[in-house]
Amino acid sequence: MQTSRRSILKGSLLATMATGFASASLTANAAEKTAAPQKTYDLVICGLGIGGIVTAIRAAQDGLKPVILEKMGSAAGNTVYSAGFMLGVNTKMQQAKGLQTSDTVEKFYEDMMKVSQGRGDPALTRLVAEKADETLNWLHDYVGVQYNVGAKLVWPMLQRAHLTTGEQKPGGKQLMTYLLNKAKELNIPIVYNAKVVALLDNPKNGDVIGARVKTRKGFEEYLGKLGVVMATGGFSANKMMLTMMSGVPAANMPVRGSNTVTGESILLTGPYFPKVVNVDQYHCGPIHGPTGANPLNIVNTGIAVSKQTQRYTDEGKTYVQMARDTAALTKDNWGYMIVDEDTHNLPMLKNDWFSYESKKAPVYKADTIEGLAKEAGLDPVELKKIVDEYNAALQNGKLGELTPPNTHKNPRPILKAPFYAVPFQGGMTATFGGPLINTKGQVLDTEGRPIKGLYAVGNAAGGLFYDNYVGGAQLTSASVIGMAIADHMKALMQ
Repeated sequence: MQTSRRSILKGSLLATMATGFASASLTANAAEKTAAPQKTYDLVICGLGIGGIVTAIRAAQDGLKPVILEKMGSAAGNTVYSAGFMLGVNTKMQQAKGLQTSDTVEKFYEDMMKVSQGRGDPALTRLVAEKADETLNWLHDYVGVQYNVGAKLVWPMLQRAHLTTGEQKPGGKQLMTYLLNKAKELNIPIVYNAKVVALLDNPKNGDVIGARVKTRKGFEEYLGKLGVVMATGGFSANKMMLTMMSGVPAANMPVRGSNTVTGESILLTGPYFPKVVNVDQYHCGPIHGPTGANPLNIVNTGIAVSKQTQRYTDEGKTYVQMARDTAALTKDNWGYMIVDEDTHNLPMLKNDWFSYESKKAPVYKADTIEGLAKEAGLDPVELKKIVDEYNAALQNGKLGELTPPNTHKNPRPILKAPFYAVPFQGGMTATFGGPLINTKGQVLDTEGRPIKGLYAVGNAAGGLFYDNYVGGAQLTSASVIGMAIADHMKALMQ
């Protein structure tokens, strides 16, 4: 089959991205002079995250022949860095444990829309809410994923969480292992070290029909009879794209997950003029960037001060907003959480302290506040003043009158030695923006029409998340939409 690569929008990458798109390649002319070997499948999947591999497994179950192209030498996206929990309302696993959750699909839908400030695409959100149970049951029964259920791990604490269990940690790594084992059982080809550098289209009608891939041996072309699925993730590790789309504070954040998620879904689909949405939106959280230690709940237990020894945020905010404020309101994206011995010994913080210890991240400790300041490189006089003012305000019920106010619902005093200072940064978890899709996973163009042969799943797609997300919803939605894409392609074959 003859193929072509669109060469529109060539030139300065900055200029093209300023309009929301990017050129397919800046080296197209030289590459197109040499014919590359071609291989044909029913569908070509770009990226080995959960969305891509679920699409492939479901497609194989549906009788189709998929291929997965992965630019790295192993599964290296955000999935393997995640906690590995997913969300269900009334799954077989919940029923088997006899859980009375009082949960409903409608509540799940409403919660997802609330967290997205009403900006999540309603049709996509409803699809996820309605298909979550079916998808988790399929992952358990067909793929073999094992879950622990019953814990109230995520807001709104309704026992929706299904935590992937197994020998490997974190749970996301174990989840990917289950999926890879099933893919191997189904003989699904996974081509590693295969970087997609351009999409291919039919020169007669413009339908997307494949991908041009750079391997260690040279260029190859993979053709998909039913199209191409972008499963490459967002752009959380692409500093240039973050600076342009999400702002300097976001770009200055160390990455909390994969360093290989670099925006191919936007860059490669640009020539087809997709409707790209929510590129300024992202999820973040606290992290000790140099070591990867995660303070998580620690950042909501004491006083947050900058390296200049100034309070800079309301410690009653969510850990997401604490991370945003640390990146945006400190000069160098560094904060210190100041706590005392009683807070240090809270059972809920055990795993967070272990994260710092196991990764050899620094935690400063001293028997006096002035001594703690010296250990952490802070101003002893200013830190003592801040701690005294905080304790007095807490005792008098006037935390809301501090500048900035502290609105924590259960604030804790800083009185019992020894005292601790925990350094942390705002860290980038994942971006939410990308080509808008419909409930079949088809990428829509700027006029709202499906681009034939072009699909996206997971964080490679846009429209579902805005501002924040219910914990576990990203893995869940990627799986739901991956199954929807495969089933849609099966219907096209009939």
